[in-house]
Amino acid sequence: MRCKQCGEGARDETLRYCENCGAKMPPPPPPGAIRRTTTGVGALTTTGRTRSTAAARAVVPTADEAEDTDPGLHTPGRPKAPPYDGPVWLAHVPGHSPSVAGVGLLGVGLVLSILPFFAGVGPFWSLVVVLGGWLVTARELRDAGERHPLVDWVPDSLLRPVVPALFVGVVAALALRMLGIGVTPLLWLGGAALLGYDQYRKVYVGQNGWSRLFEPRVLLRGLGPVALGGVALCLLSLFLTWVPMVTARSSGPVPEAPPELRVVDAPTPSEDFVYGLIEESYDKGWDQSFSVAMELLLLGVLGLMALRPEVPRPDWLRFAPIGVVVLGLVWMLVHGGLLLGPVLFLVGLAATGFASVYGAFAREA
Repeated sequence: MRCKQCGEGARDETLRYCENCGAKMPPPPPPGAIRRTTTGVGALTTTGRTRSTAAARAVVPTADEAEDTDPGLHTPGRPKAPPYDGPVWLAHVPGHSPSVAGVGLLGVGLVLSILPFFAGVGPFWSLVVVLGGWLVTARELRDAGERHPLVDWVPDSLLRPVVPALFVGVVAALALRMLGIGVTPLLWLGGAALLGYDQYRKVYVGQNGWSRLFEPRVLLRGLGPVALGGVALCLLSLFLTWVPMVTARSSGPVPEAPPELRVVDAPTPSEDFVYGLIEESYDKGWDQSFSVAMELLLLGVLGLMALRPEVPRPDWLRFAPIGVVVLGLVWMLVHGGLLLGPVLFLVGLAATGFASVYGAFAREA
């Protein structure tokens, strides 16, 4: 303890006045308190006992030592990331983004489709999903402020809001095509659900979202339900049989055998139940060429009908749904037969065409 006036150290801390100048001494520290001397080489006083400065530093670290040993402090010059307080299942996902988690599920589904026991969407649409998922992941990481060498070099012109919007539409169409019982349908449904939920909040809603361009409630008024039901019927028909299964039967004498030996009508391998579980069938509407493209065109018709009236558009765009209906009719005649699937597709196409023609010419009038 030192005097505030002359700086003389007191030998007896119980004295109330300085022995050198007579000024009033500061009050002694409470029992048990630790006090460091100002010079750094004096004694440390605790309850009347003295210890060396080295011992004091072992008890109370200096400010510099505390900064070096405190794990909670960050390196100077590097921004400290805020603690994550979101859902637990997103804690280890890059960017803590549900969209990235959805892309991961789609990636697992694509990898499993390489094996012969799992269904897939084909090489072309697999490539589309890989490229689209890569761009969506780059956009999510950039929005979250995270860096990765695989996505840092992507230009901003490829990360506009239209990219995740179109990607979600394609993934939803492919998830509908993959509906069934199995592991890959669950992965596609889960990935599409996560992407749709996350991008709906980020891309669709808001002042600058796509909700300013579309009004889905229009499809529930006027002839909107007719078009909506027609497209739904067309998509439902794709799950049914489109191509008749041809089974070869033969009856008659066996070549190079006695005439008494004849062949009876025996079930072919495609009619055998056990063989049918292994054999891959290509008779449904989804198995026909350009079926997913036809699905996207039909969904695009609903999107055009849901455009807000005040949104500017070219004059010829009102005839685009009619063109899609004509393409659908040609596609059905090429790939379909006189079966339940093509017939239902034709009925749904007629309903969609009626609503499209009425909407095109009623707007012109």
